[in-house]
Amino acid sequence: MAYFKLILISLLLSISLTACGQVNSNKTNTNNTLNSKEMQDETILKPVKALMEAMQAENSELIRAQFAKTATQAYGADGIMKSAEETKKWIESDIISRQGKVANPEYSIISDNEVVVKGQYSSRGYTNKANFLFTVENGLITSWRMRY
Repeated sequence: MAYFKLILISLLLSISLTACGQVNSNKTNTNNTLNSKEMQDETILKPVKALMEAMQAENSELIRAQFAKTATQAYGADGIMKSAEETKKWIESDIISRQGKVANPEYSIISDNEVVVKGQYSSRGYTNKANFLFTVENGLITSWRMRY
């Protein structure tokens, strides 16, 4: 009888310890999904936030570094995108030279590769509410649409 009790206690203890070590795979998968989503969001936001910070600091090198070589730009929701060469000139003339900045930028991710920035845009001699749509691919901004 003593052996039976010992075996029964050992069995119960073994089951309890095994149950304690079990992981809820649904919870783990949810956490991994959230972490993956957060990482994706951070990847998309990174060049846009870096651009806003570089504009604030008037760091022209860092501003240029956020754009893909083929980046384009347009004014208005339906405006025609400038070529990559025209966009580079526009960044120099309208953003860097005129010290363009966005005060209190608010970021919204609207798709897998699109970020909207709202705030108050100002540059030398100009101010307006910012409503900018950025497209990000491979960690760089590929388009900037200024939707006023």
